[in-house]
Amino acid sequence: MKRFCLLFALLMFIQDSWAQKLADPILLWPNGAPGATGSSDEDKPALIPFVPEESKRNGAAVLVVPGGGFTTRAVDHEGVLVAQWLKEKGITAFILRYRLRPLYTRNDWVLDGQRAMQYIRANASAYNISPDRVGTIGFSAGANLIADMSLNPLAAQTNATDALERFASKPDFLILGYGSMRLPATADSVVVSKFPPTFMYGTVEDRASNTGMQEMLNRLYRAGVPVEAHFFQNGVHGTGFALGDPVLGQWTTLLHNWLAVGGFLTDKPQVALAGVVKLDGAPLRKGMVILTPVDNREAPPVVVYIVNTGTGELGRFLVPKGQGPVEGRYKIEVRQDATRWTSNSREPFMISMMDKQAKGTLTEADIKQWSEYTRKRNLSPSIDKQRIYARKHPNDKLDYIVAIKEGKEVLIEVFGK
Repeated sequence: MKRFCLLFALLMFIQDSWAQKLADPILLWPNGAPGATGSSDEDKPALIPFVPEESKRNGAAVLVVPGGGFTTRAVDHEGVLVAQWLKEKGITAFILRYRLRPLYTRNDWVLDGQRAMQYIRANASAYNISPDRVGTIGFSAGANLIADMSLNPLAAQTNATDALERFASKPDFLILGYGSMRLPATADSVVVSKFPPTFMYGTVEDRASNTGMQEMLNRLYRAGVPVEAHFFQNGVHGTGFALGDPVLGQWTTLLHNWLAVGGFLTDKPQVALAGVVKLDGAPLRKGMVILTPVDNREAPPVVVYIVNTGTGELGRFLVPKGQGPVEGRYKIEVRQDATRWTSNSREPFMISMMDKQAKGTLTEADIKQWSEYTRKRNLSPSIDKQRIYARKHPNDKLDYIVAIKEGKEVLIEVFGK
């Protein structure tokens, strides 16, 4: 019995060891990194790849950069767990082993990050990834590193003898976890505008990190960089992906949505979408249309809000290319938020009054006329609940599907009876 228990324990140990086995690190400079001062692992920048199953692979790749104040690397919860999550989502991930102080300085670890991006692109075909859908995620000091290397990218050198140097180092998208960098005052809006699309996550409780993130968010926003930020109320520094946390853990869903909507999870290009939405033959006045991809699970979902602003045709919409779908079939769901809705920007009288108010030219006569107009308006509720139409006709057995094709307008029409 004792021998059986020992054998069982040994088998369990071996199984656990196998389960924890990761891919061997890939040296970024096989012949030695520039400026290396020793021969230990800490002198050899490297990548650990996490490759999804072929059936899940979507062609996107992410460089994962753990934090640690540049004196250590939180490689487990800000590295392995993150890379495994990305792998499950079909994204090829690479954990970066970058150099640390006091052995090295900022120039060295930024160079490591740049070299890592070049390696991934140079080996895109080997990993079946798209070289123009390679992003990076960093936490704390790791977020500082990836922001730094995004502000200071290396251009591709087509005639370089080093094969990796033939590829650019700038990420296609940036994911900052409770960390950022203080953008230099000399970095004007033109420089900052060259940042890639950026996603930011942090907590208000983590004030030390959040202050810098707020400043960076404002700089990116003012420079017109596509940016999305989520700051939760509670949460200490160093939560990683917060896997299992019922509140903070939601940020990974928000991240995945952002990646999908940005078109980073599919190799098909996004297209602009124009059309008209009708309900029972009349234009939808207030509501939304939700387009869910049918053929390509990684294609971006699209939500069109109908608010009847402007002076164009009622029910008409235009989705710009950067927020649009890809070519293919989409399932349609129409949601009606009101049966009677007229935006202030559509009524000539309201346009006139609000223009005068903005210019400070309202007269007593205008105020009297406006007051009488307001009393006559019907502002009572027009609907008792949101109405949802997932089929073209109520008795249809199949979902309402439309085919999206570049340059072709769509007529989305549903019937309540």
